[in-house]
Amino acid sequence: MSFFDLTAPIYDLLFHPDLGELCQQGGFPSDGFIVDIGGGTGRMAHAMQNGTRKIIIVDVSYKMLLETKKRGQIFPVQADGTALPFSSATIAGVLIADAFHHFQQRQDVIQEVRRSLLSRGILYIFEPNIKKCAVKIIATLEKILGMRSRFFTIQEIEELVCAMGFRTIETQEDGSSIRLCFQKEN
Repeated sequence: MSFFDLTAPIYDLLFHPDLGELCQQGGFPSDGFIVDIGGGTGRMAHAMQNGTRKIIIVDVSYKMLLETKKRGQIFPVQADGTALPFSSATIAGVLIADAFHHFQQRQDVIQEVRRSLLSRGILYIFEPNIKKCAVKIIATLEKILGMRSRFFTIQEIEELVCAMGFRTIETQEDGSSIRLCFQKEN
């Protein structure tokens, strides 16, 4: 059983970043399908609901996805980010919040995101800032727990994503967090 399966019922009590400004960022369209890859309990996606967006949570942990039922109109899908169960060019936007460092096959995930996104679709990545001491401690704890996490700087994420057919719209460092917004190039 994984860390996420074990902590699913209490995850939101343990990890609850300020969602206000985060979920207004990224330039997501006001309607269409928005996919939150590694979205777990739906804590981030819930704040993006506006009545016209259709929010889909993709996560490998079934127990985390069970927690999305508390969130209302969020559609949970158990899948791996390397094999998204969506037709090509059907998704308006993708959020990867506090999950990129857990992906073992990051390039494959970004390739799948690109395939799934509509032309000029938005990819928004929110990650812990590995430059900060507190995040370095978390990174060490995740290694001790056997999570095989790898944390990246803004520049490293930007280089990887742009090399795979995206252009940068915004990068920002906010204390213990970093955020990056990309648009799919045609």
